Amino acid sequence: MSKTKRISAIVLAVLFVLMMVPFAANAASGYDFTVKCNLPDYTITVYQVAKVNAETGAYEVDTDASNAVKTAVNSNETDTTALFNALEADSVSNYTASGTLNTTASKSQETFNLPNGIYYVVTTPNAKTKTFSNSVVVIDGEAVTLDITGRSKINEGNPEVHKTIVEGTREVSSTTLGSHTSDNTVTFKLTATITGSTTNKLSSYIIRDLMDTTGLSDSDSDLKIKSVTYEDGTTAVAYDKVNPLTGKNKDGVDTNYTFGISVRNSVLNSNEFYGHEKVIVTYTTKLANTAVNKTAYENHDDLYYKNTSDQEDVVDGDTVTVKTYKAQLTKYQANSTTPVPGAKFYLYKEDKSTVVGYGKSKADGSITFYTTEAAAEAQSGSIAYLKKGTYYAKEYEAPEGYNLNSSFVQLDEDNTNYIYSGTAYNTPTKVPKTGEAGTMAFTFAGIGLIVVAGAMFVVVMKKRSTSK
Repeated sequence: MSKTKRISAIVLAVLFVLMMVPFAANAASGYDFTVKCNLPDYTITVYQVAKVNAETGAYEVDTDASNAVKTAVNSNETDTTALFNALEADSVSNYTASGTLNTTASKSQETFNLPNGIYYVVTTPNAKTKTFSNSVVVIDGEAVTLDITGRSKINEGNPEVHKTIVEGTREVSSTTLGSHTSDNTVTFKLTATITGSTTNKLSSYIIRDLMDTTGLSDSDSDLKIKSVTYEDGTTAVAYDKVNPLTGKNKDGVDTNYTFGISVRNSVLNSNEFYGHEKVIVTYTTKLANTAVNKTAYENHDDLYYKNTSDQEDVVDGDTVTVKTYKAQLTKYQANSTTPVPGAKFYLYKEDKSTVVGYGKSKADGSITFYTTEAAAEAQSGSIAYLKKGTYYAKEYEAPEGYNLNSSFVQLDEDNTNYIYSGTAYNTPTKVPKTGEAGTMAFTFAGIGLIVVAGAMFVVVMKKRSTSK
């Protein structure tokens, strides 16, 4: 062989080797398999089910795979439905994990370099997952992308929880209460949507309530659970009242909740629960003895739930408020600003017959209304707080030296300071003084009677003397 031919052969051999390097490298490193999921808090695992024999091109199934999986892989069927069903019935512990994607708010995809083969992509549902589906993927000489959310492999429930105050047929976000028994009770309604599914059942579902107990009572004698039902309002849901209750809120802060309504496991384990839409809780409580007027007493709720895989979530709810008014009156002497102490008053509701407070004017004429007459007399005790409405004050006992003013005084509302206020007047009693015309007349009349009586006595005595 000539020198020129030898050089040409060497060059061709080098070129051939260089051309084969990319293919060899590609065969060694595999192909890009990208998994996408734009929903946070999911774990997606890729398992290798079978690899391709480089020499024969045949699939080699993992030895721990079930017979049904082996049969499906080795069949001539190009449809992977039978294989998918076999894998769903098998245990993933029989296969080797080739990669995992843990999604977060900022991470939604992961790329793995995998050789040719068959892979089983498994989604671990979180607590809010309603439905989900796994996938079978075949890598065959090219890159593959699996967009799980784009292919609707996951359907989330996105549960909500809300809180309202029930006033008759209305549901409102704020109200007022009073101390009187007709005004001191409030009704709350908690409404939470149901999440989970028959394939992703929950192990915990708690509607949690947080009250400002300086204004609202949490005692068992005052706080009453009226009903826990599904959305129809009649079908009862078995539950346990958890009190006290601690847990982390939506922001991860440890919180002492007033109480929680925990749906029982027997309900969560049933299929019926997941066929409904909502759980509705209705309860009542009363104004606390420590309440003061104007302060907005907040009442908040949230929903805590967890699935059987111990994945949990918290849904934040609503805040509703309760406030209360108080009444004050000032007693003056008629046509002046001279205070009148010692006047006693009843405080009436709009019907002018229901007494909701008792008051007695102080030295400066001011009157604070209390819940009992004894407290008003002592100027100490439970103050009478009021629900928003119309109120009247009426004097029932005037102080000495003044006429009783029994007219109703309507109080004016100050909805900025949450006060009902008014002014009442007393007229002094007219008592004649010594030296006045009236007194002198009686004096002269008395003297005249004495003189007449004396004259008659003298006449009588003279007649007796003469007769002797």
